[in-house]
Amino acid sequence: MHRRLTACLAALFAALLIMPACSSGSQPGPLGRAYASLRNRFSSGQSELQKTFDAKKAAHSWRTLTTLRMHPGRALETTIEVSCPDREHITTTLGDTRYESIRIGNQAWIRSNDSDWKAQPITADAYPCGSNPGAPAPWAMMNEGRDPVSVVATMAAKMNAQVGRGDVVNLGDASCQRWLVSFQHPGSSGRGLNYTVCIGTSDHLPREVVMGSGGLSTTYSDWNKPMQIDAPAASAQSSTPSPAH
Repeated sequence: MHRRLTACLAALFAALLIMPACSSGSQPGPLGRAYASLRNRFSSGQSELQKTFDAKKAAHSWRTLTTLRMHPGRALETTIEVSCPDREHITTTLGDTRYESIRIGNQAWIRSNDSDWKAQPITADAYPCGSNPGAPAPWAMMNEGRDPVSVVATMAAKMNAQVGRGDVVNLGDASCQRWLVSFQHPGSSGRGLNYTVCIGTSDHLPREVVMGSGGLSTTYSDWNKPMQIDAPAASAQSSTPSPAH
């Protein structure tokens, strides 16, 4: 009886593995979806964070939208386009005020609203490529230019983070699994830091990072799609360097 049950389970497992390739179109069949669900259910939250960190490190381009909702007042929104290894375009808006920077290699151009671009040098740690979280823009009001999933994954690996499973949701054109990440400072009995990280179910790439109850959130899109990031035209640039902050 035991040998027959083992054989049946082995046959079912083999069927789960091959069914996605045999289903019509690009969508997995019912057994394939059941296997993916079962695999995700028994995966470790820490291991999933490491997988998404590794997947992000291997990516060569993406776009993020970070929103800080303040009360009262309008939301602070930052859009970042990244083309690794060394191109980045950052735009932040707050009401009628707009800040923008372009980074290429060891050179950056910065302006507010529609003023002339002002040039200044930057260092390689400015770019959120590979395992680097990136450095904030010189005018950053929060952490504009810094990649939150790199920060959270690194913190989770070094600190005593609790990682719990959340819901599977659809964000944009992708399905992602939410993971609830909680950090407690050593020796502290107070409330720690809480993040929700939504990880793509098919590619492990991050789709969203939310801090706390949602006042600060970052969504990811356009993974590995072409990003056209060029230096400003010479006629639009100012010869006066931007002051350091």
